[in-house]
Amino acid sequence: MKGFDKLEKEVIACDLCTRCGTCIGICPAETLAYEDGRVVDSRQACVQCGMCNTVCPGKEFPMDEWSDRLFQKPYDTRKLFGIYQGIYTVCALDEEIRTKGSSGGIVTQLLISLLESRQIEGAVVVREKKNEPFRFESMIATSTEQIIEAAQSKYVVLPVNQVIRDIRRSGRKIAYVGLPCQIQGMRKAMADNAQLAEQIVVLISLFCGFNMEEEATDYLIGKSKIKKSEITKLRYRQKRGKETGFYIRGRDEREYFINKHGYTFMNLIFSPKRCWKCYDYSGEFADISVGDAWEKGDGYSRVIVRTQTGSELLNMLEKQGKVRAESCNESSIIKTQKKVVTYKKRQIAVRQKGMKHFPDYGVQFEQCQGKTRIKGVILYTILRFFKNPVGRLVIRILPFRLLVKVSERIKGKEVIKVEN
Repeated sequence: MKGFDKLEKEVIACDLCTRCGTCIGICPAETLAYEDGRVVDSRQACVQCGMCNTVCPGKEFPMDEWSDRLFQKPYDTRKLFGIYQGIYTVCALDEEIRTKGSSGGIVTQLLISLLESRQIEGAVVVREKKNEPFRFESMIATSTEQIIEAAQSKYVVLPVNQVIRDIRRSGRKIAYVGLPCQIQGMRKAMADNAQLAEQIVVLISLFCGFNMEEEATDYLIGKSKIKKSEITKLRYRQKRGKETGFYIRGRDEREYFINKHGYTFMNLIFSPKRCWKCYDYSGEFADISVGDAWEKGDGYSRVIVRTQTGSELLNMLEKQGKVRAESCNESSIIKTQKKVVTYKKRQIAVRQKGMKHFPDYGVQFEQCQGKTRIKGVILYTILRFFKNPVGRLVIRILPFRLLVKVSERIKGKEVIKVEN
């Protein structure tokens, strides 16, 4: 057994599937698909080639081996943000790009610059589906307009890497944007397919603490009292004055808005179990990693340059006068993201011990101690509680405004402390 049956038994059934979509995109029989939140053999036409298992990052991603392959350095679990050449605070100087994008608009600006200079012929991005602004899909953007339209974060689990099939068919040079688990899948696919490796010009990762099931979006839409059929615009990171948050607009111009820190409590409720097993917060195996620079206020991105490719591209943007970049360090990230970094990196062994199936990262995790361990156990207990029927019932009973207020106080406190 080496085909999809093996993948289903050893990965999907064990809550190890990241749903990155790499197996779908690489399948030569084109029989794998994403249906109802899981990968399936849609046509029952598996040819038992085993490629889906080879490229899957869900069951195993040996970080020590990949660190040596990409950076020629051993992996060190004491490093919170992996191996890198530099960390920078960056913002796009074009006001439209900075306004329409998340944070500093650096990803949007980079993709546009690469496209305009013909270093790429397309970019893998996530856009809203036509006539369904509350549903999303990956696609290859081939114009500046398409790249700008796809700007903004989408907090929903998507099999982005199923686009591999389209990349190979297109024959184009491509820039790729994805989450850490999707980057890992793409790295494995590129290692297994020379054509794909030749086509991918740069891998750009977005920081990721948790992702959320599609159910989370439906939950917020329900709270808005705006019917799906009436939604004309939905954004997870809409800028509204000095705030950024979840935003819906209906056909009758009715609006609904929640500050981003007010809905982060949903990470505890709607995150997939595989997210709890993730050890990569900052996209450690990309060329460039991008996140928020919360302590700088609105309009700035944190950029971690990891490879020579990444360094050259950031230098290109500076020389073109497209961005402003200032050197910084890890402490700048930790100031406002300490809790999620601690959860993903320092408390990983707590969850590894408590879960039956866990990915093989090829490294030994050190067990945290004291308050860090206690908080890790408490958080893991909360995650498990909200996955069961009783937890779901509690969420339906508790006033939504109370959950928002608690979330704002817990998450927003870090940002407010720094800003003051």
